[in-house]
Amino acid sequence: MKLNITPREKRVLAIAAAAVVLLAVYLIVDGIVSSYQDLGRKIELKQQDLAKIIRLRDQYAETHRQLEEVRSRLDKTQKDFSVLSFIEDLANREGIREKIGSMKPKKIPLNEEFEESSVEIQMDNVSLPKLVDFAYKIENSGHLLKIKRLRIKPRYDDRNQLNVILQVSTYEKKT
Repeated sequence: MKLNITPREKRVLAIAAAAVVLLAVYLIVDGIVSSYQDLGRKIELKQQDLAKIIRLRDQYAETHRQLEEVRSRLDKTQKDFSVLSFIEDLANREGIREKIGSMKPKKIPLNEEFEESSVEIQMDNVSLPKLVDFAYKIENSGHLLKIKRLRIKPRYDDRNQLNVILQVSTYEKKT
C-alpha cells in the first residue's frame, strides 16, 4: 500500500512530526526541571526544619544542664535550710529587723520532685541603701535564693524612706 503524498504534504508532515517530537521533549524536560525545583524547595524546607530541631536540641541541652546545676546546688543546700529563718537572721545582721512589718511564708508545688518555697516580706521606713544592701546579700548568699518580686513605694511623710514588699523564693526537693 503506497501513499501518494506530494512533496508539499511531506514537508507539512515532517514539520508536524518535528513539532510533536519537540513538544514531547519539552514536556519531558519541563517535568524533570519542575521535579528538581520541587526537590530544591523540599530540601530548603527540610534544612529549615533541621535548623529548628538543632536549636531545640541546644535549648533542651541548656535547660537540662541548668536543671542539673539546680539539682546539684539543691543537694549541697543544708537539709534544714529555711528561707524564713535565713531572712530573719540576715535582717538582724543588717539592722533592719525592726523595719519588717510582716513575713508570710508560702510553698507552691511545681512538680513531683520540686516545690517553690517563698517568703513575702513587708518593710516600712527603710532607706534605699539599706534595701539595696539587703537585696544584694539575699541574691549573693550562696543559697539558691532569688528575689521574685519587688514593689517599692516612697513614703509620703519622708521621701527618702521607702515602703517595700519583697518576695524571696528558692526551690526545694519535696520530702
